[in-house]
Parts: sequence; structure tokens; C-alpha cells
Amino acid sequence: MKFGIKTGQGLNGYKYDELSSIWSKSEELGFDSAWLHDHFLSSTDKSSDPCLEAYTTLAALSKETDKLHFGVMVTCVGYRNPAYLAKIGATIDSISKGRFIMGIGTGWFEEEFKSYGYTFPSIPDRLGQLRETLKILRLMWTEEKPSFIGKYYSIQNASCYPKPAKIPVWIGISSGTKTLPKMSMQLADGLNTTAKPELCGKIIERAEETRSKMGRERSGVNYSAQPMLLVGNDSEIENIVQTEAKSWSLSANDFLDGLKEKGCIIGSAEQVAEKLKAFKIAGIDYLIPIIVGDRLLWPLETIRDKLLPLL
Repeated sequence: MKFGIKTGQGLNGYKYDELSSIWSKSEELGFDSAWLHDHFLSSTDKSSDPCLEAYTTLAALSKETDKLHFGVMVTCVGYRNPAYLAKIGATIDSISKGRFIMGIGTGWFEEEFKSYGYTFPSIPDRLGQLRETLKILRLMWTEEKPSFIGKYYSIQNASCYPKPAKIPVWIGISSGTKTLPKMSMQLADGLNTTAKPELCGKIIERAEETRSKMGRERSGVNYSAQPMLLVGNDSEIENIVQTEAKSWSLSANDFLDGLKEKGCIIGSAEQVAEKLKAFKIAGIDYLIPIIVGDRLLWPLETIRDKLLPLL
């Protein structure tokens, strides 16, 4: 099972230097990938907290790492014209010498859409936008001067150089078990989900039905999940909770209660590993967790040294 990290830059009000340190440490520890999220508003409930723009930050971080694969999980299809997004992806892939993975989804945060002046389309329209975007990305990354006319987007002789050798595309899925899993096999190379193991199994089952009918090799797709983890012995967990609670201006108990409400998996390496086995049974082959306390850096070492050997 491959292992990456998710550092949604608005989740904890990360400053750029903190993200840089976390990503550099993750590469040093041998993790496979690191990911940002595509939001404009911080989720810390403090409007003054930073929430760095995803692709600007990604380009900068790509030059501070040499081995990590990376991406935005997930890119909101409604925030960028697909031809422009194809150009961004090809550019970052070139800068990083082929380490970019495109994570993309329909988007969901209505308040954010409206706050930044975007129309918030219906679910069918967002699915239609995603489908056309996936087609345009592939065309622009593989053909010389592609053209496309769709319901939502069109391009005409839209060249995109330098051409990437191969950019994997993963679709973000929170709960859908019908359209998106099918699309992830027909027009992409895998999926990423925030769902719990039981729902993960249903999502992957649908994707596998489509993959099998297509005759696509299982080795050519990735099924990934992003649980939230708080790992350590009692004193280590207390240390992390106290530090993080302070940054959120919360009591330790309130912060810990909030983690539990979000479904965070909390415990020793042995306890967490046991719960993570359910993801493997569901068909997940790539974990990309949000690691509580990652800005302290040493929790990343705990994951590498104590948790990963148990998976």
C-alpha cells in the first residue's frame, strides 16, 4: 500500500514555510506523495487565517522537492477553464520532471463559489462540466492542435506545449457510487475518496465493474482514500492535541471532540493500523491521510517508523 500526505492549506491555516517543511520532511521520510486542496476560504473559522491558492503554491513546492509525486486533491472543475487547467498541469509537470498527478472533482462548497463570484451549478451540470474537462485535458496533453465542442466548454486548435509524457488523473469522490466511479475508469486513471471503508467498498465495486467491462488492467488504476489520523502513545497524542488546540483557540477537549466528529482515527500505531486494514479490504491501495500535528514534523516520523510497517 502506497502512502502520501494531505496538507490542505486552508485546513489548519498553514503558512507557506510550514507547508514547505512538511513536504520536505515527507520526502526525506520516503512518503510517495503530498497533496494540497483547492479552496479559497480557510476552514479554521478565522477569516484572517491564510488559505494559499492551490496551483500557485503547488508550483513553488514542486521546486522544493525532488522525488515526491504531488497534486491538488481535488481540483474544483468550476474554478478554471479546462484549457487553462490543462496548460497549468502541463507546466507544473514539466517544472517537476513528471511528478504531477491531476486530482479533480465536481466541487461542492457553494458558499465559496458565491463568495468568489462563481455560479454554483446543479449536480448534473457539474458532472457534465467534469466529463468535458476530462476529455479536454486528455486532448490537450496528447494531440497537436485539438478542437472540441461541448455543452459547457469548447476549444479550437488549442496547442499545449511542452507535452507531458503521462499525467495520471484521479477523480475525487465523497459519496457517489454510480456516475463518478464509472467516470473514473472511462475517462481517468483512478479515484480518491473521503468515504469510510464500507462506502469505499461500494465505490470501488462500481469502478471495478466498469474497469472489468473495459478490459482495463487493474495495475493501471489507483484507488486512494484520505482518512484523518492522530497517531501516538498517550503522551504524544496529548502533546499534539494541546499544540493544535492552541492554534485553533480551542480547549484540548473541544479540539479532540471536533476530531472525533470528523471521523479522525485516533490511537497508537497498532490501534490505527488495525482500523486502516478495513480500507485495504475495501480495495484501497493508496492512503493519503490528513495527519493531525504534521506541522510539528515528528508525528510524520511516528507514522513512518511505527505505523507503516504494520500496514
